[in-house]
Amino acid sequence: MKSNICIQNAPMLRYLTKDQMDEIHYAGLEILERTGVQVYHEESLDLLKSAGAIVEGTLVRIPEFLVKKALVTVPSRVILADREGKRCMFLEGRRSYFGTGSCCPYTIDPYTGERRLATKNDVANMAKICDYLPNIDFLMSTNLVRDTYPEIGYIHEFDAMVRNSTKPVIVSLQDGQNTRDIIEMAETVAGGPDKLRKNCFLAVYSETTAPLRHSKDALEKVMVCAEKWVPIIHTVGQMAGATSPVTMAGALAQANAELLSVLVIHQLKQPGAPFLYGGTITPIDMRTMAHPYGAPEFHVFSACLTELGVDYYKIPVFSTGGCSYAKTFDQQAAAEATYSLLLSALSGGNLIHDIGFIDSGLTSSLAEIVFSNEVIEMIKYVVRGISYGDEEIALDVIDRVGPGGHYLGDEHTLNNFKRIYSPQLFTRESYASWVNNGSKNLGEKVDEKVKNILETYTPKPLDAEICKALDSLIDRFTREAAERNKAKV
Repeated sequence: MKSNICIQNAPMLRYLTKDQMDEIHYAGLEILERTGVQVYHEESLDLLKSAGAIVEGTLVRIPEFLVKKALVTVPSRVILADREGKRCMFLEGRRSYFGTGSCCPYTIDPYTGERRLATKNDVANMAKICDYLPNIDFLMSTNLVRDTYPEIGYIHEFDAMVRNSTKPVIVSLQDGQNTRDIIEMAETVAGGPDKLRKNCFLAVYSETTAPLRHSKDALEKVMVCAEKWVPIIHTVGQMAGATSPVTMAGALAQANAELLSVLVIHQLKQPGAPFLYGGTITPIDMRTMAHPYGAPEFHVFSACLTELGVDYYKIPVFSTGGCSYAKTFDQQAAAEATYSLLLSALSGGNLIHDIGFIDSGLTSSLAEIVFSNEVIEMIKYVVRGISYGDEEIALDVIDRVGPGGHYLGDEHTLNNFKRIYSPQLFTRESYASWVNNGSKNLGEKVDEKVKNILETYTPKPLDAEICKALDSLIDRFTREAAERNKAKV
């Protein structure tokens, strides 16, 4: 082949040019300098004021030089390990990894089909399913665990995940103290603070309160993670037309300002600490006031935030896919999960979360997770692109077979046919074979797969001594939560 040949190995989705990203960046800077953000956290206010921001009560106006400084010190890559300490997720460039979401109060029971309130056992079952599936790379709790004290519910969610999967874990939680407690649990599993920092299997999720507000609880999480060098995923959560401008460019400008302002606070606390950019922006449906997870705007917004984070700022991005507004795992759920996963992968999102979400994030579905695992396998083939080399162009093979021949018995075919995508759940059999095998539709096959995993698969168990240590920590945290809540009365 000739030298210096230009090859596009893989497809790429783009919504924004460099000039458009410049416009959104400068609009964000103008919002931060002219309008400002509300900061409800004393240490953050002190850091900002000392660094040169204009602080008037809780309103903070952030000058451009602080944003520039933060963008210099924030890492361009974040590495997550698994429970065993093996570095397995390289959040850099356009590398994509896929996982679930968190905090659904309801779930679809895999045996009865009933929509019911979730329990800790449902989180454990989700973790087992995800541990088994090869294309699910990380875990979020999917469901809320209810407890007398809300912060202990988050403790139980982490406990259920870490005992039932070796894969990296992302946690949602309540406040700074809750963050410290779960990090202590992770340190216990990893073998100590130094080992956790070296090969961290934990990341923490936090969120801005739109428009342009940062709550005390959210910033406490940011501060604790910066102090402990645990990756913080701080996101936006906007409804265009309600908590951000209804126009897409305006919503992106506000989102960018919110994200950059938290990045400044985070990097002032601990320069170089790991931070992930991104979040969710959905339009508000003016007919129903719904927060539609299947809306096309939602996933276009997600792709644009990915371009800003990954391509413009060189910061890893938390993206979204595999979710739906459908009320159960049905044709709508399958369609919305598929196109959202494809858009996120083509745009290069690093952590693509919310797999298994239906009912706009109120309900979880194990069937949706199993289905999405199949779709992700197919998407990996799509985004992998086409390889070019002597083996791939195969001129000698074409010459050897010649006009009128066939390739079925050729050595080249035998060496390379496994490159062809082969589905596990989607059918390619003839109609007669399909009937002979029970005429099962995709939904039935997915349901069978869910039950088979739950009934036959056993994840690698956590060391018994570590389990005892976690039990002891949960007991301690529960007593401390009782004392804190008693003191508030």
